[in-house]
Amino acid sequence: MSDASPRLYSAVIKTAERLRQEADAVVIEAAGLTVAQAALLGVVLSDSEATQSDIAVRLELSEPAVTQMVARLQREGLIERARDASDRRRWRLTVSKEGVEKADRARIAFETVNARLEKMMGEATAHDVAQRLTALRLELKD
Repeated sequence: MSDASPRLYSAVIKTAERLRQEADAVVIEAAGLTVAQAALLGVVLSDSEATQSDIAVRLELSEPAVTQMVARLQREGLIERARDASDRRRWRLTVSKEGVEKADRARIAFETVNARLEKMMGEATAHDVAQRLTALRLELKD
């Protein structure tokens, strides 16, 4: 292990947590949603056939975490849940009008977070870092 290894891990973890906090603060202020809640709404809006299991896989979250988020968004009137007519074990999710509006505000707010990162790093470096972190995450997943 090189001298940089512990520092690298620490830097990645601390930076990821700080970015999550920053992004959540921006999105909460704009739309009253966390980034994860906005991402869930985005998945449902882009794929009306997505099940809660599908959403968990796409967002790399546990199914219980998605179930909790869906329940909260449902209580807030942002998402509706109904039994699938062809498979009663499955739930179909739809986003309410208010949910669509909040998801749109959240998306716009989140774009400012990415724009800020690109400005700080430069577009080419930001693109490279994103690719390398994605590759690292996928490698660690296997």
